Amino acid sequence: MSALAPQSTGIHHIAFGTKCTKATYEFYHERLGMTLARTENHRKGKGYFKHFFFDMGGGQYIAFFEMNNVGEKPDFRTDINLAVGVPMWINHVAFKAPSEEVYEQIKTRCKQNAVPLLAEVDHDWCKSVYLIDPNGLMLEFTYNSNPAGFRQDPAEAYALLFQPGEEIAEATRKTKVSTQV
Repeated sequence: MSALAPQSTGIHHIAFGTKCTKATYEFYHERLGMTLARTENHRKGKGYFKHFFFDMGGGQYIAFFEMNNVGEKPDFRTDINLAVGVPMWINHVAFKAPSEEVYEQIKTRCKQNAVPLLAEVDHDWCKSVYLIDPNGLMLEFTYNSNPAGFRQDPAEAYALLFQPGEEIAEATRKTKVSTQV
């Protein structure tokens, strides 16, 4: 077995494209309450781009690019999942709530600010609520309701990772979805 690479201390930022900076700002800052932490404006060739960051907490940020004539296709899409042809829930960003109380506050803030909540799921080790941002990105807010239930023995995790699809038990089917959020 090879030596493990040095571990990072988390994510500095994740970045996505946007077609509407105003809607993105209003959603993340005004509706979700994330602070706009930084904006950079840059010329590139005959065009320009804006790169702006919202504070997710813990020294981590979600960032967006507004592009104008810097190499993007005129019909580029920001709804990553639908654009590549996979279900909406595949590529997503999961924000960590530090407690059930904060998790409930996030849900309340979303409801108060007319952010539609798509579903709430109890995964047995965490609870999650899902929503879509103005760019078509799936977002998840989650808190670890059973932190010890998340981490598996590495040998068990490896065995499950390479288990043939036809051997996956029917009992593992996700059925605990509540859309009553």
